Amino acid sequence: MDFGDLKLQLDTDTEDIRHQESWAVCQDGSLRHHATGIHIGESGLRDGGCQIEVDQTNLLGRGAGGVVTRAVHKPTGTPLAVKIVRVEDKGKRDQLINEIHTLFRITKSHFLIELYDAYVHKESGCVHVALEYMDYGSLADVKHRVDFVPEHLLALIMMQILEGLKTLHLNNVVHRDVKLGNILVNSQGTVKVTDFGISKNLGESSIVCDTFVGTATHMSPERVLGEDYGFAADIWSLGLCVYELASGVYPYGSVASFPMLFDNLCNKPEPRLPKAKYSAELCSFVEVQLRNRPVIKSTADTYMP
Repeated sequence: MDFGDLKLQLDTDTEDIRHQESWAVCQDGSLRHHATGIHIGESGLRDGGCQIEVDQTNLLGRGAGGVVTRAVHKPTGTPLAVKIVRVEDKGKRDQLINEIHTLFRITKSHFLIELYDAYVHKESGCVHVALEYMDYGSLADVKHRVDFVPEHLLALIMMQILEGLKTLHLNNVVHRDVKLGNILVNSQGTVKVTDFGISKNLGESSIVCDTFVGTATHMSPERVLGEDYGFAADIWSLGLCVYELASGVYPYGSVASFPMLFDNLCNKPEPRLPKAKYSAELCSFVEVQLRNRPVIKSTADTYMP
């Protein structure tokens, strides 16, 4: 799909941009983030031109980051998922710039959702982020539609997620919110990782994070304990996703409070798939990934050829 050549002047500094509150509203209503050089106007992530021609149709979902609608790029007929973000909220502004910055600076991957463009809507003043549309929804939707995912399909899903995470990790990025709702599927069976609003660039000199962000129910034990963590935390969360798809249930039951989650993750027996029902390979993967205190912390490379 052609939105034109996107030419961004991105800062190569690896400091966490979430702590650099340096937005400016220009006279034409566009937004500029000084720390990264990202400029979002009516014509998108580049200067000149006019309002991008998009027809929005139905609502796809609502989340902490904003509303997502289905849309069509009128000049090409390409289906889109458009995330609408109200940027007066600092938290949403930070996540917006982090997602855009991450998707532009990392190596392109068939297993990461594609960002086409982002632009300021001339009537609402909201930022509209045009993303690749995946017509089968998320793996959370898949889980609701079926009792479980057969192992041969689960293997295909898992390998594609690992490919996406491998690309992130090779670019020194930890996703930090790997869960079924952040993994999208299309009707051709392609699986892609999405939602990079709280991802973290570790930089060349760092191998760990120490901040507490993400969906608590899918955090690895070291994150719940407030310890340093790195790429292995994403793979732990993937192990939890695999368990959910294979069994059809979240292994820790109802989590009504953080102390209950802490007890489940750190004190209760580790989740295991019954060996009489599942293959030895799948049981072993879940067993290794969902240990409370893994001896060896896995990365995406551990399982990739």
